[in-house]
Amino acid sequence: MIARLLRQAWTAVVVAALSASACSNSSSTPTTPSETTPTTSITPADTVHVLGDSWTFTLTSTTTTPTNVIWISSNPNVLIVDGSGRATAVGVGASTVTANADGGITANLTIQVVPVYQGAWTGTTRVLACTDVDGFQAAGYCASTLGTSSAVALTLSQSAATVSGTLSKTEADGTLSGSVSGTIGASGDITLKGTLNGTARGSAFQLTLISWNSLATGQSMTGSWSATVTSPQSSGLATVQWLVTLRAGS
Repeated sequence: MIARLLRQAWTAVVVAALSASACSNSSSTPTTPSETTPTTSITPADTVHVLGDSWTFTLTSTTTTPTNVIWISSNPNVLIVDGSGRATAVGVGASTVTANADGGITANLTIQVVPVYQGAWTGTTRVLACTDVDGFQAAGYCASTLGTSSAVALTLSQSAATVSGTLSKTEADGTLSGSVSGTIGASGDITLKGTLNGTARGSAFQLTLISWNSLATGQSMTGSWSATVTSPQSSGLATVQWLVTLRAGS
């Protein structure tokens, strides 16, 4: 009797284990290999080029080699692209390049063309407005500078839409000079920041740029800039605005 009960109990345990195993197998989800989404792109992928640059585009795909590629520039006044993908930057502004190939392969790339700021620029700045306070007012700083012109020299290095270099300007009987840096905007204008130092009027002067906004067109650059002028030997300051006219070359 006892032996029969033990056999029945053992049978029940085995049946339960088999049932649990079957349920576990039936609920498992089969795995499937992951799929990679095909991508296409235009190379080189540089989005900023300098006026006058030339280079060749290539359409690439992760799944196939594009054939019978057609190149289109949305703004031929800014960027020209021929049938082989050869591009030339002919105007300042933006243009979207589209490449279409057999099998519905397509890609787009927006290019910004900026003016050439690289190199040396020389010219003049003329004081348009001036406000002085405290010691600068007492010394008649604005009264002696309003409407006057002074020489300025700017030398820049350019990498895409980033520029940096040196700036100097005459100030009465001295020269102020220092480092500047900035960026080129969407319309091609340049914005600079920096600080100039030197000795003028018998005192140490510091000129800190508030803004410099100019546009280069070919061999000339025109615009305006403003700055604060301070001196450790005089209280107060002067805020000055200039009209800038520069030409390329030393």
